[in-house]
Amino acid sequence: MLSANEANRQYFYEAYRTGEHGWAADTPSPYAVAFLERVKHLAPQGKLLDIGCGEGRHSIAAARLGFRVTAVDYEPLALRRARRFAASSHIKGILFREANVFCLPFPDSCFDVVLDYGCLHHQRKSDWRPYVTSILRVLKPRGFYVLSLFSPDFAFFRRRSKPWHIAQGAYRRCFTREEIVGLFGQDFDVLEITHQYGDDGGFWHALMRRRERPGSP
Repeated sequence: MLSANEANRQYFYEAYRTGEHGWAADTPSPYAVAFLERVKHLAPQGKLLDIGCGEGRHSIAAARLGFRVTAVDYEPLALRRARRFAASSHIKGILFREANVFCLPFPDSCFDVVLDYGCLHHQRKSDWRPYVTSILRVLKPRGFYVLSLFSPDFAFFRRRSKPWHIAQGAYRRCFTREEIVGLFGQDFDVLEITHQYGDDGGFWHALMRRRERPGSP
């Protein structure tokens, strides 16, 4: 029997092998893009890490805004699609790299922005703190974190008593606003949390800024 992590990986392998997965492959979220546009004014030469980049739709959007983008995913087929989409969009300079969010192969404090669209909500609660710790390691003090994840209004979770759901082996978890603030509030200033409603809704979109480390200049 597959472990939870192995089942997740198998799901994403099939999703990117077939291209049949239910989310937009090439159209970025306007909510995430709006936050990136705000951040661009504050970090005009910023280095951005897109974790769980999938087919690269948000990596491409960030590159178009002028960020120096590194994009990671643990599924090679996703990265193959992302490279192809970037080339067809005439976007150069994105570094696509195979990596796991829990073991990011980058030096400490090397990114001005971390973009996380739909990666955290596939992690089980016991992994939340290691996940945040991994992000904190590579994000500069006063760096920005752009996060999008399921809310209880997402279709999978409406009228369900549990905040998690498994479909085709993939684990999904919805978050309350209080859980977002509780998980990130000790390390980040939460600048804004927006709730996306409607037929395509059921998402939180959050913009945060990392606090200075004690004793940092």
